[in-house]
Amino acid sequence: MALVLLPVLVLVVLAAIVACLVFRIRVMRALGAGWRVVSALPGARFDIEQGRLAVLVAIR
Repeated sequence: MALVLLPVLVLVVLAAIVACLVFRIRVMRALGAGWRVVSALPGARFDIEQGRLAVLVAIR
């Protein structure tokens, strides 16, 4: 699963770096903050409902 998502992750990181350069944000500081957010996610549950569609996302 992780191997499938690796190209998407690379594109997201590159887009984040470009966005940091455009908005003049320190790249390493922004990546560090993003890493802290991602590492805090295990155990999180997100319930998304819209009309008749409901999605539960649980991060382990």
